[in-house]
Amino acid sequence: MIPALPWPDDTLRFLRDGYLYGTRGYRVVGDDAFRTRLLGRPVIVARGPDAARFFTEDGRFRRGLGAIPLSAAHLLQDEGSVQTLEGAPHRRRRGLFLELVAAEPARADLIARVRDAWVDRARTHQGREDPLLGFAHEVLADAVLRWAGVGTLDTEPVLGTGPLASMVDNAGRFGPPNWAARVRRMRTEHRARQLVERARRRSGDTPLDHLAHAEEDGELLPVGVAAVELLNLLRPTVAVGRFVAFAGLALHRRPEWRERVAGSEHDRRAFVREVRRFFPFFPAIGGRSTRALTWREEDLPRDTWMLLDVYGTDHDPAVWAEPQRFDPGRFLGPDASRLVVAQGAGDFDSGHRCPGEPLTEDLVDAATELLARGPAFAVPDQDLRISLRRMPAAPRDGFRVVFGG
Repeated sequence: MIPALPWPDDTLRFLRDGYLYGTRGYRVVGDDAFRTRLLGRPVIVARGPDAARFFTEDGRFRRGLGAIPLSAAHLLQDEGSVQTLEGAPHRRRRGLFLELVAAEPARADLIARVRDAWVDRARTHQGREDPLLGFAHEVLADAVLRWAGVGTLDTEPVLGTGPLASMVDNAGRFGPPNWAARVRRMRTEHRARQLVERARRRSGDTPLDHLAHAEEDGELLPVGVAAVELLNLLRPTVAVGRFVAFAGLALHRRPEWRERVAGSEHDRRAFVREVRRFFPFFPAIGGRSTRALTWREEDLPRDTWMLLDVYGTDHDPAVWAEPQRFDPGRFLGPDASRLVVAQGAGDFDSGHRCPGEPLTEDLVDAATELLARGPAFAVPDQDLRISLRRMPAAPRDGFRVVFGG
């Protein structure tokens, strides 16, 4: 059975505890799952491999609108986007994304553009104190806009660093900051629609061209849907800047790993996986059950709301030895294949697991190598703490660096 928390609604505690919301609830009930209410709606919150399998396999849960608060959904998703589809439509749309971001030539091209943008900006920013988080956002935005065939940061300010990063930065916030970010997103969608319409009047081989001419059921994708999917290429790439800032912070705290990640791809991959496991990214993934289910000897009606606790699963003491310790070595041993659910879980080819996850690892890997043996930088005194109440989390001062220092 799934125990319940002993109070009527848990919304305020969720806002107060942030990423530790689930962990503290498990302590109360003495289990890895609990029932409660959030925003007045009944929900099951759970962590661990069993919960991840139940949540992600066999099409049990849909991820569309209603699975997460609308304040977040309107920034991170939209009606008709790949995240909101299920079954065969989801598989077809996902296949389009895999063609765009999973093919080796496309990934290599984007990584090369990231390396070039990093070196160029490090040179122009020399002697200037910058948050690595903002620097990484700029580098990734510049690279992905050029790679996608959209343009440059100078020619496409509406689809630039600020608007794309704002969608992620404000997804976990409520009130005026969230409303302002949603207005900015409306502007980016309008510009994306213009770009799709323009691309339909030409032939080309960029990701923008492929989205503009993509067909489903014998017809072109609606312009609005193609525009939303263009944002679903650009925004997540810029969001990787958080992992880049965390990687820089980890190297600063564990300088003995700098030489290892600079000289060994094997060690660097382990380091990247530990960055993605250890540091907070998405706090949870929401879903609504597609049918009546049974879990833990309990019947769950159709449309049951469930949250898979991503941070809690990646810090589950039943899975990870000393989960609060940053240790890339855990991915060098016999358990190196254990799943990190920072961007979801489940079958990669057919499920809702992020199709850009391999590309994310490549991007963080390239950035980690650049941090270790690329343009030199100094780290001034600053507040390096990370608040687990702020969603999405980041170093308090953005992990400020001075290139050329």
